[in-house]
Amino acid sequence: MDRRTVLILTGEPSGDRAAGQLARELLRQEPGLRILAVGGDALRAAGAEILTSIDELAAMGLVEVFRQLPRLRRLEARLRHLLKSDPPDVVVPVDFPGFNLRIARAAKDRGIPVVYYIGPQVWAWGAGRVPKIGQAVDRMLVVFPFEEEIYRRAGIPVDFVGHPLLDALSEAPDPSELRHSLGAENGAPILGLLPGSRVQEVRRLFPVMIDAARIVRERGTELSIVASVAPGVPLEEYDQVLARGRPLDVRLHPGAAAGVMTGSNALLVTSGTATLEAALFGTPLAVLYRASPMTWFVGQRLVKIPRIALVNIVAQEELAAEFLQGEARPDRVAEHVAELLQPGDRRHVLSEKLRGLRDRLGREGASRRAATIILEEASR
Repeated sequence: MDRRTVLILTGEPSGDRAAGQLARELLRQEPGLRILAVGGDALRAAGAEILTSIDELAAMGLVEVFRQLPRLRRLEARLRHLLKSDPPDVVVPVDFPGFNLRIARAAKDRGIPVVYYIGPQVWAWGAGRVPKIGQAVDRMLVVFPFEEEIYRRAGIPVDFVGHPLLDALSEAPDPSELRHSLGAENGAPILGLLPGSRVQEVRRLFPVMIDAARIVRERGTELSIVASVAPGVPLEEYDQVLARGRPLDVRLHPGAAAGVMTGSNALLVTSGTATLEAALFGTPLAVLYRASPMTWFVGQRLVKIPRIALVNIVAQEELAAEFLQGEARPDRVAEHVAELLQPGDRRHVLSEKLRGLRDRLGREGASRRAATIILEEASR
């Protein structure tokens, strides 16, 4: 049999991480497979041939996306040419729907199977997009159980494969590793900061997190502070924030954010996949989000759900306080952090509820199940 090709399309770091797990499993099941990708470090490490790095695409919000339009159009033209000149056996978009659905539709129009992994969040934006998705894909692979019925009602072939975050839980570092690296064996609580995976997120939210941590410490709480450094964000972005205002001892933690999630006593997390990942470890957290005024204005009119944090959406209750836009103020966040750090029954019950979310996300092996289905579709 000729060597087969899979084209994987991502657009941001969390999608790249999930796609990296998927690529490793695809190559395990079919070692001779060729994987082309729009992706980042995770896909590259898994053995994919990177056509364009997501570092060139990272954008958040309407204003930022408009600035990226020329680059996105050039990438779209390149991918359309690839679909025509060297068509892959299957196309696998991963999240990032605005761009990926355009390429998916172009592939399907050429008779190339399209299997969408980690589908668009239609449950947040409304079901009006579902028919358009059906025109662009052959099969949906969803990671939340409540998504399956949405696509099934629309007549779109769909499989709930489980969430890839479950596969990563067993690989998480021991909580004591972070405490040892910070020299915090004396029992002082650790506040972990996860200001996001995009430069825009770090610029908007890291200052709020730092000021909140400073307030908590100035009010007398002995505290170690560690900030997770995202792979695609230059260290200078963090250093510039730390250099402003009164000095604050903050340890920057490069590499996997899981070390910060497991080792911290409480977390401040930018809204996104990281909120759910942190919750699965049982670490109490608060969620922060800020966008440009225009993005916020439009988003309020489009989003159909009362909560934005994935942890709260999956839980169907507010397990993590949400500090959104103008409410993301250091004083308000600091007050809540102090509550999260308090030991006792309330904290224990919250941690158990957070860990209990694992049962709602299916079983481990999402990447394995997704890879099997994708290779089946590639054989059509």
